[in-house]
Amino acid sequence: MGRKRSNDSKNTDTKAKRSAHTIRFLDPEWENVEAFAEVRGLAPAEFVRFATLNAIADGGASVAGLAPLIQTTFRATHILASRLRDEMLGAGEQEVLDEMIAAARGLQADLIDSAQD
Repeated sequence: MGRKRSNDSKNTDTKAKRSAHTIRFLDPEWENVEAFAEVRGLAPAEFVRFATLNAIADGGASVAGLAPLIQTTFRATHILASRLRDEMLGAGEQEVLDEMIAAARGLQADLIDSAQD
């Protein structure tokens, strides 16, 4: 019975069908992926698939260091944005600040919408 399960699992793996999925990159990001893949003799999509599957296989250890980097970047950005806001308000540039905030919120909404597509 255990052996049959093993064979069933093996058959399922060999019968599994890949389907296309879309991911989006900024142009400079994709250029880096292309350059990195080319040096290693891989197609860019093949490299992305390989890197993703490796990250999953190692339990995320290969990308675990990214979380602290993202948190640090976010904190630094928040501090700089807060300082810029205070300086702009002190200089009487409320209107320019409001335009910047509206543009940032619009971009955020666009990113959220594109992520849901």
